[in-house]
Amino acid sequence: MGLRTGGTMRRANRTGRQGRYGYGQGWRQAGIRFFRAALWALCLTLAAGWVQAGPAAGSEQCPSGPAASFTPSSPGTAGTFLLFSDVHLNPFAAPALVPALVAAPVEGWRDILAKGPAGFSPYGQDTNNALFQSFLDAMVAASPKPDFILFPGDLLCHHFWALYPKLSGDASQAGLEAFIQKTVEYFFSEVSRRFPGVPVYVALGNNDSTEGDYRIQPASPYLAATAQTLARMLPTEASRSDFLSTYSHYGCYAVTLPEAGGVRLVVVNDIFWSVKYPDAGLGEPVAAFLERELTASRARGEKVWLMTHIPLGDDTFKSAHKSSGQGTPRFEPLLVESQNNTFARLVMEFAPTITAAFAGHVHRDDFRSFSDAAGKPVGGMRLAPSISPVTGNNPGFQVYAYDREGPAILDETTYSLNLAAPAGGWRQEYVYSATYGRGLRGPADWQATYRDLGTCPPRRLAYGTNYDLGSAHVDDVTETTFPTYWRAMAAPTKSVWEVWSAPVELVR
Repeated sequence: MGLRTGGTMRRANRTGRQGRYGYGQGWRQAGIRFFRAALWALCLTLAAGWVQAGPAAGSEQCPSGPAASFTPSSPGTAGTFLLFSDVHLNPFAAPALVPALVAAPVEGWRDILAKGPAGFSPYGQDTNNALFQSFLDAMVAASPKPDFILFPGDLLCHHFWALYPKLSGDASQAGLEAFIQKTVEYFFSEVSRRFPGVPVYVALGNNDSTEGDYRIQPASPYLAATAQTLARMLPTEASRSDFLSTYSHYGCYAVTLPEAGGVRLVVVNDIFWSVKYPDAGLGEPVAAFLERELTASRARGEKVWLMTHIPLGDDTFKSAHKSSGQGTPRFEPLLVESQNNTFARLVMEFAPTITAAFAGHVHRDDFRSFSDAAGKPVGGMRLAPSISPVTGNNPGFQVYAYDREGPAILDETTYSLNLAAPAGGWRQEYVYSATYGRGLRGPADWQATYRDLGTCPPRRLAYGTNYDLGSAHVDDVTETTFPTYWRAMAAPTKSVWEVWSAPVELVR
């Protein structure tokens, strides 16, 4: 069985949508939704038997990788961490409560927000407090004592800068900045309440600013307002010092993770590289920061993990659905081409130093596999699903298993909440190694998974399901659009995109 066929219905029902990473969209009529949900549920039932029972496991079409790809080198080196992204917390979801939030200190926010509706945000809206609290509780249940937490950004909801004056009656910039600061403090106080003493490392998303979406400036008031809050989430005086020395300039920083075998985490604010950012020249200091940190880590013999908000390469949703059924898809960049090429060059040049990379932004569960000019795998990047269901996906977060020896990521388990039937609660969506037949230890494992998606229809179907976490509300990856998603996995730049060819013949 392959992916869902078609794709025209999805596009036809998206009229009125204001952009893949924006706010607001046209949705299906109820009858169509229920029909598709029932049909997709049947498909999932059949697929689950294939993926979990694995009748094709170890076959020529669906080969299994070595157990070492998802197994720590010894029991004593096994660790876990949590990853969540694109929460887009919306403190305006209950408009009647906004004046009380404005007047109250942040310590009073939890009690005020608890008076809001108990129901979760529906598809098409950002995260309300009920969904926020639920996802935090679900993370505790899934991994009560992780070594650390990664958050690749987008804490604030869409249109924060318009909603605040409208619902508070305060049009002042000072009032907006104070409310943003309280929102950030509330967010991390709730995370810390669930995970006391657990370090949290954060990248900035395009909505994380006082200036507007994709409008953060160097030395932004947002950076000044949030620096101490984020520094308190770090585990040592040394990491806090490293963080504060650079964060307030461009939102970038590099810290050593003693809890993760001493790996160096380099966090890059690539909003300055976005095609939607108004001044591409401001991205040059960010690229210089990244190259400087990678050079220093290589000289010290350190391994590096990278975290950004926006991933390298193509805006696959746009390229897949713009060109569906219209021949070869066109590369639709997320980052300015020169900055994207610099980023890709550094990833290739420092591949022996970089052992993992993470991003968010796309609100979907995806990955990138990087190879050199000779086709040798050199690295990869995991793209995290979102908590916000604003683009029709189910909310989800991930628990990673990693080996402190190396260090290397090994496996991940994704948890999701089916908003079409939320009474069922958070569920385990899938385990990476069980679904794809191998783990995440090295670039060769990533490349093998990428190839297997072409030859193994059950794994390809699982990829399509996992992409939006089983949402019956959207229809992103189909038999028609999959080749474009496949291309994007292995094409970090426009030049690679244009010469890409399928690594194997696609088995239907």
